[in-house]
Amino acid sequence: MWIDRRLPSLRRHPAYGFMAAAALFPAVLLSAFVGGRKPGLAALLVCTGLAVYFLMTSGREDSSRIWAITAVTGFISVCGAILFIVDLLDQSIQRLERERQALQLERRRLELAFKAADMGSWEFRPDGQLSWDDNFYRLIGLDPAKDTPSAERFLSMVHPEDRARLSAARSRMKQGEPPPPRDEYRLYRPDGRMIWLENHRISVDWDGRHFIGITQDITRRKKAEKRITMLLRELAHRVKNQYTVILAMIRETSKQTRSPGEFEALIQARIAALSRSHDLLVNGEGTDLHGLIIAHLDSFGVRDRLETHGPQVLLSAMAAQYLGMAFYELATNATKHGAFSMPEGRVSVTWSLAGDPDARALTLRWEETGGPKVDGKPPAGFGTKVLEQLAPSAVHGKASVECRASGLVWELRAPQSGFEGTQSFDGDSF
Repeated sequence: MWIDRRLPSLRRHPAYGFMAAAALFPAVLLSAFVGGRKPGLAALLVCTGLAVYFLMTSGREDSSRIWAITAVTGFISVCGAILFIVDLLDQSIQRLERERQALQLERRRLELAFKAADMGSWEFRPDGQLSWDDNFYRLIGLDPAKDTPSAERFLSMVHPEDRARLSAARSRMKQGEPPPPRDEYRLYRPDGRMIWLENHRISVDWDGRHFIGITQDITRRKKAEKRITMLLRELAHRVKNQYTVILAMIRETSKQTRSPGEFEALIQARIAALSRSHDLLVNGEGTDLHGLIIAHLDSFGVRDRLETHGPQVLLSAMAAQYLGMAFYELATNATKHGAFSMPEGRVSVTWSLAGDPDARALTLRWEETGGPKVDGKPPAGFGTKVLEQLAPSAVHGKASVECRASGLVWELRAPQSGFEGTQSFDGDSF
């Protein structure tokens, strides 16, 4: 074979073996770089084995053998150092890859947080260049593929009343002066929708000419603030109105009572009736007429002798308050002197809506039957004043009270504008 013929001649020239061993340095290095520590270690073992084999079979003198052993030892040491360095590099690369993946994950989390919070980021560089991220483009309604970041284009979208303030802040940034760290302004998107934005900015260099900022869409917050302001004004109006009602209630009740104890009991009951109407108002956006009737008559324990029939109607705060007072006075009178004072007595409350959809009128009727016979006009008092004056006036309507032989009848007629709440519409009868 070829190896049988050539090997003896190669053995007569040991330098060839050392040259081959030296040539194997790149092999070890390449194996370690390509495959890592284990392939590099395998290449080192193979190369060392070849070097030892040539050394043991070369048949040279001891002095040359010592030099050869030194060379092999140096080869192993250098290759070991190469493997150690390559292993350190592998660990560093793996650590960098983990950090890169963690950074990508954090970047995705940050992007998700920006989207959830309706936020975007921007950067203003010392050379005057402006850059926006994709979320900022999304906020202001521009296309990152078509619209390059432009301060002039952005300022043209800002509300005219806020434009001068934003332009002044930009000028201060160009001059290296710190602008206000936070400001709010209005902006018109290309789709015509006006939004509220809030800027938070900070300088990131010593010269004060490099700024980064976060911009958030605060339109919902502004709407909520406006709604809260309106609710506070409405609350103040209601409180003043309540004071007026309570003062009138105290004045009229004092005329009807003969002792402080009787006055206290009656005034407490009437204020409790006001409280029930108030509870219905704060627990929802509108008070349903049927729910208002039930809330005031439940406390008298006469649900089984009460009949209600009519479409669903939502009442305004004013209508709910005064109609609630009327139902309380009617129920109180029926319990003391009317239908509910007799075992067979009953009360029917019916209502209906008539007229055009945009201008309907409510007709409400309270009718007692089965009670003691009554004739003539009901006695003057706070209850009568509520039924004939206060409640009708609150809903811009008119009312009448009749004492028939079969029992008391109260009828109220009011336009939709006087009683409507969030909405009112025909529906199934109760």
